[in-house]
Parts: sequence; structure tokens; C-alpha cells
Amino acid sequence: RQIVYPLRLRRQSSGFTLLELMVVLVIIGGLLSLVNLNASDTQIQDETGRFATTLVIEMNLYREEAAYRNLDLGLAMDRDELILLSWQDVRQQANKGTLSVEELSEIAKNPWQAYSSASLGAPEVPEGMTMTLEVDDAEVDFEALLDNDNGPLPALQFLSSEEYTAFDLTIGHDADSRFTFVIHGDGFNPVWKELVRYEH
Repeated sequence: RQIVYPLRLRRQSSGFTLLELMVVLVIIGGLLSLVNLNASDTQIQDETGRFATTLVIEMNLYREEAAYRNLDLGLAMDRDELILLSWQDVRQQANKGTLSVEELSEIAKNPWQAYSSASLGAPEVPEGMTMTLEVDDAEVDFEALLDNDNGPLPALQFLSSEEYTAFDLTIGHDADSRFTFVIHGDGFNPVWKELVRYEH
């Protein structure tokens, strides 16, 4: 006797349900947002690092320029601006006879005057970056050096003797407090930088 078993109809899978698709899309969106956040953080750090590298290069050029041209250079700064200066001897300038009485009077008030050079300058501070300067383990008060009446005074000096002000300049970014770049100068050797990371 032959036994005939009833055929079981198998339900064919027709793909993902709407709920499954939504779950997958949420997961993908979360992963993409993490990737974008990491890329944004890396971009901020890279931008800050490039600015720190530019400052290192410029400061080492200031040292060379001061020694080569036998002059004293200064760098005035606040939290978002840098100004390159040179020390002017008012008596020497008067003997040259190229400056007016008013210009000589300005130099007499403040011998640190803006320095212009085809090869040197003070880089612009990118938006969002912050700078704090320490000399002799004390933070420099930028506002005290930027006197509007007599003009800016240098926070750092690069002398013709190849010596310069020993310092630590910390550069951070408002958008990310997990790192800073610190530029070091010991007063004799080339300026260098390091990356400092903080745990939150």
C-alpha cells in the first residue's frame, strides 16, 4: 500500500521586511556618523598641526635672519595675531637722515617697529585656534605687551647673537580640547614642536 503524504507548501522568502531594512539603515547611519566625527576630529588636529609646523619654520627663520643681518627681531602676539618686529636704534636712524621727525619720535617712544621682509613674515592665526605663551614658567600677559599708544612690544626676541627667548607656546583649538601642540625653544637650539594628548 502506498502512503501519500500531503505536500507542505514552503513559503518563499521575498526579501527583507520593511522593519529589517529600517534597522539596517539605522546601523549604517550610525556607523557613517562615527566615521564623519572621526574625520572631523582628525581634520581639526591636522589643521592645528600644520599651523604649529608653520610657526616652527618661521621662528627658526627669524633666528637665521637675525644672525645673518645682524639685527634683533621680536615677535609680538596675542591669542589670534602675530606681528614681526625689529629693534631700531633711534640715533642710528637719525644719522641716516631718511626718517621724518615724527617717525624718529615714534621710534624713540618704542624702538620695536614692524619689520618687513620679502622672505619673512608673521603667519595668520587660523580661526578657532588659541595660543598661550610661557616664559620662565610664567604665562605671558599678551595685553600688557600690545600697547595701543606706543605700539606692540615683543613677547619673544630673536637676537643677532643667535640667542633667543626661551619659551613654551601652546596651541589649541576651540573645537577639540583633547590635544594641543606645544612649541618649545630653549634659547639656543632650533625650535621644535610636540603633540600632547589629553584623556577625557
